[in-house]
Amino acid sequence: MPIPAEGYDLTMTDPVDLARRPNSGWCYGRPPGIDASRWPVSTTNGMPLRHAFTVKLPPQYRTLGDEYVAISLFVDEQWETPPANRNVDTGGARRADPRRFDMEFMDNDYTLFWLTEEEFAAPLGSPPAIEGAPVPGWLSKSPLDYCGEFNLPRTVAEQQAKSVFSPGGLAVNELLAAARPPRGWKNLPGTEALDYGWPIEITLREGDPNVGKPAREFRHENEFSGYIAAYSEEGQALGLERFQDWHAHLGGTMFPMQGYPDFSPFYIEISEIFGGFNFGDGVAQIDLKEMKLEWAC
Repeated sequence: MPIPAEGYDLTMTDPVDLARRPNSGWCYGRPPGIDASRWPVSTTNGMPLRHAFTVKLPPQYRTLGDEYVAISLFVDEQWETPPANRNVDTGGARRADPRRFDMEFMDNDYTLFWLTEEEFAAPLGSPPAIEGAPVPGWLSKSPLDYCGEFNLPRTVAEQQAKSVFSPGGLAVNELLAAARPPRGWKNLPGTEALDYGWPIEITLREGDPNVGKPAREFRHENEFSGYIAAYSEEGQALGLERFQDWHAHLGGTMFPMQGYPDFSPFYIEISEIFGGFNFGDGVAQIDLKEMKLEWAC
């Protein structure tokens, strides 16, 4: 397929009831079109994986063809240490679902589904109740208790409260806090929080010279592809660090915390809050063509 000619920035907005289905996808909450029979289960602890995000991709990044318009990513337990259960057999479910891709990195399971337009618009799924498996923390606890305050996105009101500075700043913050619902999304019980998602806004990235060019670790490889590393002399002269302000992005300039993965230009780079991940204060990349995931901190 043609290499992408455009990159996109992905930004979350304030959570909404998923009865109001966001057009471009959402983070957290429940996935569309994945019922209990398809819901992925951890190979290490036997618990259902957590839905992190579903995003409807721009056509240039639909690497399985135009029929498959969106992806849903699920993640294994990253915030708690459940007891191991090595007797989990998920092979049948994996083989029966040709648009399911299972990835393992740093002892964590990740499962990505490609969704058709019909699946993206389908009813929201619910995780299975698994006999003999513990209830995962993301179901038994609020998002705040499960992930922690600094590992979750902030609403517009919360960002405004943080930026207020004046002699009466404390009083202003208290007024803003009083204006918010007493049980915001972060404080909802886990099962109730699943009914809400953080909508994803997708905007065209303007002027990124690295769109369509695979990033590589070594300079001579980048000279071959034309990729310009953000913190190289040329990258700094071009001001490529301006592309670092995102919750996630598709293609273009990559900002890995350590080495560059050998990924195609059809990739998505995600921050921890884009779905409640624990990357050790790092970021992750997913190659949507080769179906690989890596993260570093």
